Amino acid sequence: MIDKELIHKYKLIKTPEELLDFMSNNINYGYLGKNNKIYYFGDSNFDSDWYSEYVLESKDDILRTGIGNCFDQTELERCWFLENDYEIKTVFVMVNLDYENSYPTHAYLCYKNKDNDGWNWFENSDFDNRGIHRFQSFNEIVKYQIDKYKEFLKTFDVKDDELDKIVVKVFSKPNDNCSANEYLDFVLSSNINIDID
Repeated sequence: MIDKELIHKYKLIKTPEELLDFMSNNINYGYLGKNNKIYYFGDSNFDSDWYSEYVLESKDDILRTGIGNCFDQTELERCWFLENDYEIKTVFVMVNLDYENSYPTHAYLCYKNKDNDGWNWFENSDFDNRGIHRFQSFNEIVKYQIDKYKEFLKTFDVKDDELDKIVVKVFSKPNDNCSANEYLDFVLSSNINIDID
């Protein structure tokens, strides 16, 4: 059942700043499992169960659970921004290797200012970069994000040749409740690649 207080608060949001405030105060980092189990960041099986258990939450799911990872939160953001007539782009970044690895992936949303004066990167799930970050163009956001992503990957001892395997995709809305594998297949099959050189 949807948390009526959370859905009421969501309906009152009028600006991107209010959305960020709402999300930072009401949406925790974690994910919903196929068995409706909620996995909180820091749980002992958080990482080990993710690939087999994860399902992409709908807006209603997130407002019911109050939890979501960057994939889920980006979709909640997509709903709000489209409901409020913003031009948006959702972006996915990962090191695309043909062997198992523990490198993080990330999804995030960018929106065009309504006055047509630049683009913003909207970030809630990445605690270290939470906020609304203004840029002159969408491409500037992507370049900035790639630099931040490469910097973060170095904490995972990424190899130089693996950094050459970073892919960046602009993707449309995936199906609600898709699995981790279905989500990754969907975003990676997007025909909008971004050159990161």
